[in-house]
Amino acid sequence: MNARCLKCGLGLAAWLVLALPLAAPVAGQDTSNLVLRYRLIELPAEGGGQSRAYSLNNTGQVVGWIETEDTRHPAHWHNRVTTDLHGVVHFVLLHPYPEYWLYDQNYGEAYHISDADQIVGTARTTIKPTGDEIIVTHAFVLRPAVLTDLATPYPGDALTNLGTFGGLDSAAVSISNRSHVVGWADRGDRTTRAFLVVPKNGQFFVDEDSDGVNDLMEDLGVLSAFADPVSSATAVNDNGQVTGYAYTVTSAGKTAYRAFLINPVDTDSDGVVDTWFTGTSGVNNLMLDAGTLGGLNSWGRDISNNGEIVGETDYDHPSGAHYTHGFYYKDGPMADLGTLQTDHSTGFSAASAINNKGVIVGWAENDNSDRRAFVYSNGTMQDLNDLLYLVDNEGFAVVSTIDLTEARDINDDGVIVGWGTIHGTNGTQTRGFLLNPVLVDPQQLAALDPNNPDATAPPAPPTPATLGTNYSSEFTYGSQNANTPDDANQPAAADNTTTPAPLTFCAPTSLSFIPLTLAGLIWMSARNRRHAQRR
Repeated sequence: MNARCLKCGLGLAAWLVLALPLAAPVAGQDTSNLVLRYRLIELPAEGGGQSRAYSLNNTGQVVGWIETEDTRHPAHWHNRVTTDLHGVVHFVLLHPYPEYWLYDQNYGEAYHISDADQIVGTARTTIKPTGDEIIVTHAFVLRPAVLTDLATPYPGDALTNLGTFGGLDSAAVSISNRSHVVGWADRGDRTTRAFLVVPKNGQFFVDEDSDGVNDLMEDLGVLSAFADPVSSATAVNDNGQVTGYAYTVTSAGKTAYRAFLINPVDTDSDGVVDTWFTGTSGVNNLMLDAGTLGGLNSWGRDISNNGEIVGETDYDHPSGAHYTHGFYYKDGPMADLGTLQTDHSTGFSAASAINNKGVIVGWAENDNSDRRAFVYSNGTMQDLNDLLYLVDNEGFAVVSTIDLTEARDINDDGVIVGWGTIHGTNGTQTRGFLLNPVLVDPQQLAALDPNNPDATAPPAPPTPATLGTNYSSEFTYGSQNANTPDDANQPAAADNTTTPAPLTFCAPTSLSFIPLTLAGLIWMSARNRRHAQRR
C-alpha cells in the first residue's frame, strides 16, 4: 500500500475491515433455529475524526468520507485499511505547481463504488472563468490501477474531472457495473440538470470542440416544460435505468418534484441501449413520473437491476399531519414502507438503497422520534440497533460506541454500510459503520447481554449468513393509499403559486427548496442557484 495511505486503526472499535463476500450456510445445515444478527465494524477516521460510509460493492469495498480538523476527503476502506483518496489518488497530482493540480482544495466526498472498484463523487477545485478565482465542486471518476502503473493503487491519470454543462458545480452520484455514471451538473444558465456519462474508448471526458464542456455528458432533461427546469440523477443500474428527481407541474397546477424512472432504448437494434433522451424543449419522453404517496413531492434514491426503485416521498396522514416516508416502486403505484413507530403510518422515514434480492435499507423514526437505521425485508422493517451481535475477539459481549442512525447501502450478500452518531457527542459527530450478517443461536444471545451476571463464557461462534430472499410484495404500511402520477405536462393555473411545498425528507423539519445533490453533499453553491440544501 502506498505510504500516503492512512494507517489502520487499532482495537475493536477501530477495525477498518471490508468484508469479503459472506458464505451462505453449508448445504444441509439446519439453520431453522438461528436468528439473523449483525457484527458491527466501525470505520473511524484517523485521529478520531468523523466519517461516513455511503456505498459498498459486492466484493466488500466501501467508500465515503473522512474528516479531520478542517479537511474532508473521499475515503476507501478495504482489507482493514483506510485509504485517504485525496492524497493517494493524486487529487493534486503531486505536482509542485498548484495551477496543475486537478482538485486543489481539502474537500471531497466519494458517493458510490462499482464492483470493478470504480469510484465516483465530487471534490472542490479552483477555476478562473473571468480572471478571478472561484472555488467550485466538480464530479470525478476514479478508476483502479492497471498493470502499467504499480506505483500506487490509484494513479493520477486514472482520475477524471467530469466537468459541467458550462456552469460551476457538479457531482457524480452513482456508477453502474457497466460504467454508466449519473449525477447532476450546472448549465451556463444557472439551472441544474441530471446527467449521464457513458465512457467512449475508455475515456470519461472528451472535448473535441475545445469549449471546456464534456462532450460525453448527456443532459437527461426534465418532466415538464411548465415547471422549474431542474433535475438530478441519483442512481443507475447495470441495465442503464436511471432514477432521481425532476420538477413538474401537477394536474392541480402545483409545482412539485417527482421521483422518475428513465428506461433507455436501443435505437440502432444492436442489442445495446444507447438512448436516454427523446423529446423537445428539454422534456424527456423517456422520463416516467413515479408519483407519490398522496403528497406533492418524491425522490428516487436507488434502483436495483430488477428495476425496483426506493426513495422518499411526501405522505399526508389522514389526521392532517405531514410526513415523508420511504417508498418502494415497481411498475406503480408506490408502496409505503412506513416507520419504526408503533403506528407505522406516523413519523418520518427514507429508503436509501435496495439490493438485487429486494432488501431495503434506510432510516426511520422510532416512538421517541429518534432516527434509526433500518433493514426492510419480507414486509417487515427492523431497527438495526436491535439486531447487533456485539462481541470482542474472544467472543465476549461489548458495548457499541455509536447509535446507528442511517443505513446507506446494502450489497447482494446483505452487508450494510452507513453511519451512526458517536456516544457522548450529543449527536453532533458521526462515524461510518459496516454490518456483517450472521446467524446466531437465540440461546446464546442472553450471554451477550452486558447486564447478565451469567455472561461469563463466550457464546458459540455464529454462522456467516447471506441476507436476502425474494422480495415480498406484502407491504403492510399503507400501500393502498398510494396515488397515481399526475399529468407531467399540465400547465400551471394562472393564479397558482409555483413555490414547492415545505419538505421534510431528511429530518422532521421544514425546508423550502429541493437540494441539487444526493444527501451527503453538504456544501452547496448558493451564489448561483436559489435551491437550498436539505439534510
